[in-house]
Amino acid sequence: MDNLMESIPVPAILYKVSERRILPNEKAHKILESNSSIGKSLENIFKYSSKKDFSEYLQDICIIGENENLIFFYYLEFSNSDEYHIIIIQDISMSLMETIKTKSDNILKPMKSIDEADILVTDGKGVILSISNFFEKFYNVESEELLGKSVFELEKLGIFSPSATIKVLKTEQRITMLQKNKLNHEILVTAIPIKDNKEHISKVVCFSYDITDFFKIKKQFNVLKKKVENYYTENLERLEKKEIDYPNTIGKSKEMQKIFKLITKVADFDINILLTGESGVGKSYFAKLIHRISKRGKEAFMELNCGAIPEQLLESELFGYEGGSFTGAKKEGKPGLIELAHNGTLFLDEIGEMPLNLQVKLLKVIQDKTFNRIGGTKSIKVNFRLVTATNRNLKSLIEQKKFREDLFYRLDVVSINIPPLRERKEDIYILISHFVNNFNDKYNLNRSLSQLAIEMLVNYDWIGNIRELENMIERVLLISDNDVISEELLPEAIRNINKKVFNEENITLQEKLDNYEEKLILKAFEKHKTTVGVAKALGISQPTAVRKIKKYINNYS
Repeated sequence: MDNLMESIPVPAILYKVSERRILPNEKAHKILESNSSIGKSLENIFKYSSKKDFSEYLQDICIIGENENLIFFYYLEFSNSDEYHIIIIQDISMSLMETIKTKSDNILKPMKSIDEADILVTDGKGVILSISNFFEKFYNVESEELLGKSVFELEKLGIFSPSATIKVLKTEQRITMLQKNKLNHEILVTAIPIKDNKEHISKVVCFSYDITDFFKIKKQFNVLKKKVENYYTENLERLEKKEIDYPNTIGKSKEMQKIFKLITKVADFDINILLTGESGVGKSYFAKLIHRISKRGKEAFMELNCGAIPEQLLESELFGYEGGSFTGAKKEGKPGLIELAHNGTLFLDEIGEMPLNLQVKLLKVIQDKTFNRIGGTKSIKVNFRLVTATNRNLKSLIEQKKFREDLFYRLDVVSINIPPLRERKEDIYILISHFVNNFNDKYNLNRSLSQLAIEMLVNYDWIGNIRELENMIERVLLISDNDVISEELLPEAIRNINKKVFNEENITLQEKLDNYEEKLILKAFEKHKTTVGVAKALGISQPTAVRKIKKYINNYS
């Protein structure tokens, strides 16, 4: 701001409304020190904030200073807002004005400039009587050529446009204004009428200052101000997304709120994030969310499931390849996801399935921020945010020598565990509403679930978590013949579980024990798959295990 003020070649004050503070440039500071009356006049500016109020107030002030000088004020527009205002102080010597007034009209000669000001004097008809040596610099015209010329003629030629002298001759009032010369410079002009004994204008004196530098810096300031405003707007949008948008789509439970809070904290830091949790809990959703609310949110988001494609394809998908590097390779080569994620986010799902040889290559990329395409010799620099996810216990894989410990610590800078649906039942209501609305929009439907159907879905444990819930809702919405979907359309497993839940209050102790036994048998059989395994896990004989499995599992033989 200091550079801006010092670029104004006349005394000037910057007034900041919100702080009620004035910042004078060096010339203004000297005037304020020597003229206490100016400070008293400026006290009233604190009453005003708008441009209109400022300009109207300032144009009516004329002070006779303590050094017998005339002091005028002029409002110079600084920005589109009402936060900043610039006040020009024009200090004009009364003795100079008296000399000009008494000088013979027929004396035509150049005069000395004062404080980098161009001084131009005309008679009462607008004919130039005298002009200072700064005029050549301001208007790119020899001073001697203009002596004796009419300002009306010079305005038509565009020497100065518009002419302040002409305005004074028409209004008979002092005027301060901006004009442009042929060099497209911004000139601040104050024109003062001098009247004779009969109150007729005998002369007009113009004081002109080149303030082009001020307008250049003002433009730079406004460009910077716009960038700052855009920055805050963008960050406000991201903050609003963090605080409002995303919790409503996937959950409001305490567990989820903790996760959202942690994501909000770490999203803007370029650190690696490891997402853990069972299959279907929404790890991919959270990876995209981290990207969307981060500073990289407008750049690319590249996603790869390490367990979904063969090892050979996984390497080429990640690192890309040069043309002809292997059989079937494109002639022009192909960039990999690491390269495509430059400046954005790379999300590697099921990272625990990545082969050890590729783990080594990935570790090098993380450490060096460079890599080579398959078959290439050129080192490519990359800058991306890495988010990984797994439903496996990576520490257990490290013990089994199936996952590199050094890579694990690179990935696990911040670890976020997504809890399963059965541990946050209240979120199921939100997810049901979200999926029903989505599929109604997608298939142009208007369907809903009955309250009993919703309660049954909430009571279910959802081994497949969000993915299983989403698929089930899509299915029942599509196969239903009615707009309100009853519990009868729900899968048998869900209805059976709920029958036991709803009847629990009326069952005997033995029935409760049988229900608990059934859960143990089903869980053990799902895990071990054999009667021998079930027997060993539950501490019962194999014949007992066979009998119990037949009792609780239909079609088992």
